[in-house]
Amino acid sequence: MTDRKKTILYVVCSYGFFWVAIGLIGVVIMLMGDGAEVFQEGNIFPFLPAIAAWTPTLALFVLFKKLYPNISIKEFYKNAFHQRLNIGLLLCVTITQLGVFFGGVGLIAGFQGLSFESLLGISLPTLVSGFLWSLLGGGATGEQSGWRGFLQPHMEKKYSVIKASVIVGLIWGFWHAPLWFMWGYSGLDLVWVILGYMVSITMAAIIIGICYNRCKNLFVPIWIHFMFNFVLTMYTGELLAIIATMAILYTVVTAGYIVWHKHSSISGP
Repeated sequence: MTDRKKTILYVVCSYGFFWVAIGLIGVVIMLMGDGAEVFQEGNIFPFLPAIAAWTPTLALFVLFKKLYPNISIKEFYKNAFHQRLNIGLLLCVTITQLGVFFGGVGLIAGFQGLSFESLLGISLPTLVSGFLWSLLGGGATGEQSGWRGFLQPHMEKKYSVIKASVIVGLIWGFWHAPLWFMWGYSGLDLVWVILGYMVSITMAAIIIGICYNRCKNLFVPIWIHFMFNFVLTMYTGELLAIIATMAILYTVVTAGYIVWHKHSSISGP
């Protein structure tokens, strides 16, 4: 099977598994009728999409022998995590993501005339729950085996790191499409939140691609994805506002990462 056919097969299966899972979740909620409100208020509902978030890994496992006929799943993961982690790189990207988030909160507070603290819900329980949610249920661990463990390297066989990252980012972003309609927006607000989300996730994908290219350890994309989700668990304001500001700020910092990537590629390690 050619790399192109492998890529198409994987993407179609990942989309299909996820969208079917989300559809089944919707059926469950509708069947509950009046109980659906309690279902959501009891914080059970958010964990159902978390299960669906593991479908990229499920697709990888189901198709594994077609995608990697000569190695086992154990060998795949051994190779994926074998390279020594670049702690400096992880620290730099973590500071970048914290700066984007808190910078975005500061901009929202300034424009809306609110206090910085009023837009944040930071306490030990919220940090612990946000950490666990982002690690186990927010997609970081469930998605990246497929998106970066398989898809990114296959795209880089044909395209540059930046172009491959943009393509993977767009595929990754549109994969989330069913969730957009669960955020409670409609009309023009829905259009803006989708646009902001797609810009943010594509810029994050470029940063992931650049960092992963510098340190070929799957922990790197998992960590960046984790931080992308984790910081948002501390935010208590309007979703559209933070997505829009993060889209702008991520675009700015991503430009810096691209310059660094191109310069380091020319200069050598």
